[in-house]
Amino acid sequence: MRLPEFLGYRRAFLTFIAILLVFFVIVVTVIKAHEKDMLDEAHKNASRELELISNFARDAILRDDYAAIEEFLKRWGDEHQEVAELKAVTPNKFVLAHFKRDIFHDHSLLFRITVEHDQRELLTIEMTKDLSSVEDSLNRFIASLIWGAVFLLIILGGSLWYTLRRYALLPLEREIFIRTEAEKKFRKLLESAPDPMVYVDRAGRIVLVNEQTEKLFGYSQSELEGREIEIFIPERFREKHRDERAAYVLNPVARPIGAGIDLYGLSRDGREFPVDISLSPIETSEGLFVMADIRDISERKRAEEEIKRGYYFQTTINELLRISLEHISLEEQMDRILDTILSLPFLSEQAMGCIYLVENEPAVLVMKVQRGLPVSVLSACAKVTFGECLCGISASTREVIYEDSTQQAKEFHDMVPHAHYCVPIMSGGAILGVMNLYVEENHRRLPEEENLLISVAKTLAGIIERKKAEQERERLREQLNLAEKLSALGRLTANVAHEIRNPLTSIGGYARRFQKKLQGDSEEKEYAGIIISEVTRLEKILKSVLTFSRDAALKRRPEEVNSIIAESLALFELLCREKRIIIEKTLGKIPLVLVDKDRIREALLNLLSNAIDSMPKGGTLTVISKEEIIHNTPFISVQVTDTGEGIPEDKQRMIFEPFFTTKNFDQGTGLGLAICKKIVEDHGGSIGVSSSKGRGTTFSFSLPLSQE
Repeated sequence: MRLPEFLGYRRAFLTFIAILLVFFVIVVTVIKAHEKDMLDEAHKNASRELELISNFARDAILRDDYAAIEEFLKRWGDEHQEVAELKAVTPNKFVLAHFKRDIFHDHSLLFRITVEHDQRELLTIEMTKDLSSVEDSLNRFIASLIWGAVFLLIILGGSLWYTLRRYALLPLEREIFIRTEAEKKFRKLLESAPDPMVYVDRAGRIVLVNEQTEKLFGYSQSELEGREIEIFIPERFREKHRDERAAYVLNPVARPIGAGIDLYGLSRDGREFPVDISLSPIETSEGLFVMADIRDISERKRAEEEIKRGYYFQTTINELLRISLEHISLEEQMDRILDTILSLPFLSEQAMGCIYLVENEPAVLVMKVQRGLPVSVLSACAKVTFGECLCGISASTREVIYEDSTQQAKEFHDMVPHAHYCVPIMSGGAILGVMNLYVEENHRRLPEEENLLISVAKTLAGIIERKKAEQERERLREQLNLAEKLSALGRLTANVAHEIRNPLTSIGGYARRFQKKLQGDSEEKEYAGIIISEVTRLEKILKSVLTFSRDAALKRRPEEVNSIIAESLALFELLCREKRIIIEKTLGKIPLVLVDKDRIREALLNLLSNAIDSMPKGGTLTVISKEEIIHNTPFISVQVTDTGEGIPEDKQRMIFEPFFTTKNFDQGTGLGLAICKKIVEDHGGSIGVSSSKGRGTTFSFSLPLSQE
């Protein structure tokens, strides 16, 4: 047998083996996928069945009907032949109900679900299902798949063997013709390439270039033939490139050169520009050649720099805005903001800086946060007067100052040579502070960097102004709450001082005297202590009761209820933003209504406050107003809906009762909703609640349009 024939048979055999392996992998993959699909379907069916069983068991336990669980499990097992065993076990391992089929197959799978109510474990349902039918179906599928694959492999293998054997011997003339045509195509391809292409030999000498190479580097084909490839590389890189070229020849593989580093080309006129180079080794009868694809990436570099600057800008601004929304102090916010600013690439090498604010003294900068500053700088620059030092000059001139502060490094013995930016923080022309940021010595000042820092300073100014406004609003809110409490206390004192408090005080006083006169640990002394304790508790309750029981006359006037709603919501806008609560309102077209604006506003504020308190992790607050007909009478309806945890059904009927509350003891007296109910009913209206556990709550009240 001749050598070409032998090689043809060998290739055919190896190809056939490869096809066998591929078919084997495909068959195994299909079987595994089918098996997984069948098991997944079995799991889904079991999960749905367990969910139905657990719902029934939960309801039965809540009804204390445990016998129903056992009867239900037995009936379920009888009706579902694939169920081998079904068991209900309490948390203390007591088997409440058990069904087990007489025939128990080996191919089974255990499924389990825990029944809970109000975050308390009630029961565990365990179900064992017979999967023998699934395995039988899988075996039938595997058998049919394997037979089909074997049949197909026989056909393909025979066809491939016959084809390869017939064409294993090719005429030498055809091979020469193909090589000649390939060379022509290669030259055409080389000239049609959009990038400069350079064809070099093993010694690194240029054999062939295309027209794009002549245009980019400014050399002609005749000037480049026989020259070293290093003619295209700047002088400072040539020696290193020769060593790398020699190493590449020893292990020639197709790859990009200079991945992760910056490469530069050199044109005939001495211009340098960034490039990307890809290498492709070509083995020929004449030896090894390398095809180099060179691409000028100057435009791409510029675009990347623009994108990078935009990315850093957007990332920094987004992080600053995110920090501004956190419910922390201004100093903590500035501390995190400084870390974010110092993470910028041109600031990260030094990672030093500080933020000054103008506080009580109008022309003095006070250092609030800093990173990496030496002790000598911290003590000398804790406060800076306007006009002094670079930070003070930046504050007084309201301009960005950049200086290579080698002199300052000499003044402070522990300061390394550096340069720094001083950027004023301004709002509406007023100086709020200065950012002092350190960079490397001899750093080149760039307009893009300065613009980025100015934008950061503007964002920081907005954060500072917003935080100060929040602090001022919080102070005013505390004053308002204090004033309301004092007003209520005054009314309480005027109305009930003589009717209730005096007798209650007398009881408490006599009880205390009586207790002091009693000696030892007698029962009488214990009784006196109980009287004193209960009197004290009644005095506390009295403070809240009288607020609820006041009977002031309504001052009714024609009012726009939508305006009252808008005013009430405005008071909670800031709080909702802090708690990530979205306010949605749908205010319908409704006529004027005779109401006491202040009392209706008080009721609305109570409802809105409760809704916000129910969503500590954020949510949606929805307010709807509309006109509706109830029993042939026109009413205006107002609904306040939250997406909180909801109110349990057993507590909804008591929600408007005085002193009943779902909050902690120290968070309310339980009179807020009772007051709302009294206000609405005083106007001739009604109030109700609709809620489900985990789906939020809706409070709605109606006011009659005709209030004769």
